[in-house]
Formats: sequence, structure tokens, C-alpha cells
Amino acid sequence: MTFRCKIALALVCLLSLLFGGGSSALISLSFQSALAREQAAAKAAYDQLLHTFQLVERVEVWSQPQDAVQVVQQLSAQGGQSWAALSLTAGEDVLLSQGVPAQGFADLRGMVDAGHCAQGAFAYFDKHYLQLTGQLDIQGTPLLLNVAYDISPIYATRQQQLETFGRIFVILLAVCALLSYTAARLLTRPLEKLSRTAQALAAGDLACRSGITGRDEIGALAREFDAMAQRQQEHIAALRATMEGQDRFIGSFTHELKTPMTSILGYADLLRRGTLSPDEQAQAADYIFSEARRLERLSFKLLELYLAEHQSPELLPVSPAALVHDLTAPLVPGLARQGITLTVQGEEGLCLLEPDLFRSLVLNLLDNARKAMEGPGTIAVTTAMTGDGSTLTVRDTGRGMPPEVLDHLTEAFYRVDKSRSRAQGGAGLGLTLCDRIAALHQGQLRLESRPGQGTTVTVTLKGGRPCPPDSRPC
Repeated sequence: MTFRCKIALALVCLLSLLFGGGSSALISLSFQSALAREQAAAKAAYDQLLHTFQLVERVEVWSQPQDAVQVVQQLSAQGGQSWAALSLTAGEDVLLSQGVPAQGFADLRGMVDAGHCAQGAFAYFDKHYLQLTGQLDIQGTPLLLNVAYDISPIYATRQQQLETFGRIFVILLAVCALLSYTAARLLTRPLEKLSRTAQALAAGDLACRSGITGRDEIGALAREFDAMAQRQQEHIAALRATMEGQDRFIGSFTHELKTPMTSILGYADLLRRGTLSPDEQAQAADYIFSEARRLERLSFKLLELYLAEHQSPELLPVSPAALVHDLTAPLVPGLARQGITLTVQGEEGLCLLEPDLFRSLVLNLLDNARKAMEGPGTIAVTTAMTGDGSTLTVRDTGRGMPPEVLDHLTEAFYRVDKSRSRAQGGAGLGLTLCDRIAALHQGQLRLESRPGQGTTVTVTLKGGRPCPPDSRPC
């Protein structure tokens, strides 16, 4: 049974109990009230009849029980009786019996005496009667007076009310069932939509949302459910991106190892055979040495990247301008021989950095800038202080890059021009390491580049600023 059917059934049962119980109680109270009025009226009529016997006895002295019979007959002849049946007995002898229902009188003689009467009820041929029984004493002879009053209209009224109630109850029950089911359907429609959304999510449609905006508890549940689904979608998307990145990393790493290893094995095999001339042997040894150095650089880059990702740096108060000056000063002559002018500008000040990681950041950015130069040009390095750290900017006038590749430059082993980068000894890990170093300093790396107009790399480092010596602790 569905939840909406359960709600509708509960509402119908509740209405049945309340309406049925209330109506039954109302009918019962109405019947009891009418019965009490009839009993009071019958008792008053019976008392009046007894009073009549007492008046007649005072006026005329009765000599025998038949005198009382004559009084009853006279009252009946005058049409003043209100009873449906009457009997007058002396012991076992029936002195008078009027009305067919008199045959149904109950024996109440054990419950009456000269000062008290008894009351009862009986049914006779589908009619209901109220019986009153009392005792008269005539010349020392006790007479038993039984009087029956017809109260069938009260029972007929109750039966009519019950039949009317039954018809109304059936109609109301049908209307209530329809309205209850409609209300239950409206109330549970958000739950049905939420269920379909959950099924869609389970089937793999991670973008499916319920879209329920109600302000009740179901609306709050739906919003929490949608928020949970959104977080799960983002989490799964991140996992997929991570897995794709790992797959690309493994594929690129395998390719990076395959090429130099194939060359090293090939030349080593030639050297092992001893079929090369001295010049060819020297050339083979040089190639083996250069490829081995390339593998060494790759291993060092991977080690730096691993340490950057798995170590928490200890930030120390240092001067970015001084570190950049110390690193770039030895590089100026070599770059000048290539026709590259290196300019350095730094704002004085201290900030919290990890010195070794900062040096690796500067050297990798300078190495990338140098490889981007196809001839004479300029590399400008600028440091500036901020409220919560510093910024490092490296700008070159090299060949630049198209905008669509900028989002991939921090991926491991990614190269814009693979043949040129490999010939220059690049492993495609420099910017990946720089991006990780910026993240360890709560900062970020931003690249701007256009083909033929050079590249600008801006690194924001937010490690913090040291407190002045005489100030309160930061």
C-alpha cells in the first residue's frame, strides 16, 4: 500500500470514528430524552388514574372489587383513557382486561405495594409499550392495576434517524475518501518527485534535482537532498578529474621514460657489441650521458613535487626581493650571451615564506621564460608586498601561447610544443610544481599570454606578514 493510500485510509477511519461515534451518541441521547419524557407523561397519567380511583372511593363507598371495574369502564366509555392496554386483577383472577397488548404484561406484583408502583417495558407484535403496575385496596382486597402506554413512535423515530444517519454516513464516507485521497496525493506529490530524483541519481544522472521549493518540512528535506546531490556531483566530478589526471600522469610519465630509456638501451647495445668507431663511441656515450641527465632531472622534479604535496612547509620571515636578487644575479651573464636581458625590481619588506620552495618557484618560472625566448628579448621579474604576503611576477617577451592551453599548463607533463620542450630538457613539471608551491602558501598562480606577445605569470603568496618586534603577538 502506498503512503498516500495510507494517509487517505487513516483520514477515512478517523472521520468514521468521529462522525459515527458522535452521531450515534447524539441519536442515543435524543432517544433517551424522548423516552424519559414519555415515562414522565405515563407516570403522570397513571398517578392521575390512581387519584381518580381515590376520589371515587371517598365519594362512594366501594363494597366489592367490581366497583373499580365499573369506574374503568366508565372512563373508557367517555374516551378519556390515554393507555393502550389495562388489566385489573385480584390475585389470580382477572377482573378486567382491555387492549390486545394486555396479554404481554409482565408480572411485577413482587415489586409493588400499597405505597409504591413498578415500571417496566415490553414488546408486543413489533410495538413497544411502557408498563406501570400499582396496587389498590378495596374493602381489604388488594387489586393489581397494570397499565400499558404505547411508546412505539419513539422507537420508530430512532429507527428513522438511524436509517437517515446510515445513508448520510455512506455518502460522507465516499466524499471523505475522495477528498482524503486528493489531499494525500497533493501532500505526497513532492515525496514522489523526490523519489524519482533519487532513482535518477541512482541510475547515474548526477545532474538531476528535485526542484522542490516548499517551505514545509518536505521542502526543507528536498533542499537538503538537492544540496547533498550537488555535493556528491562535485565530489564525483573531482574524483573523475583526479582519475583522469592520474591516467594522464601515468601515460605521460611512461612516455617520458620510454624515449630516453629506448635511446640509452640502443646506444648501450651498440657499445656492448664494439662495432662503433671511436668517434661513434664518443657520440653514443654523449647521448647516453645526456639522456641519463634528463632522467635525473625528471626524478628530481618528481621528488620536489612529491615533497611539495606531502609536506607542511615551515614559513619563515624572509625578504622576497633579497631572495630574487640573490638567485638572478648569477644568471645575468649567461642570459646576456643568449641576447636575453634580465631585469629585477623588488619592493622591500618581509613576509612569511618557505625559502627553499620560493627559490624553486623563481628558478622554474625563469627557466620557463628562458625556454619561451626564440631570440633576443627581455625577462622582467618583479616582487611586491601585500597585506597578507607578497606577489611575484615574471614577464617575458617570448613566443607566447594561445589562450585555450592556459588552463592545462599546470597539469603534469603537459607541454604546448612537446618536441621543442623535450629538446630543451623540459619535463612538463615546472608549472605543476609552481602551482603547488603557491597553494602551500594559500595563494594561486595566474597566467596571461598571447601568441607573439609573450607570457606573464603572477604568483600570489598569502603566507602572512611577520609582526613588528615591538608589537603585540599576531
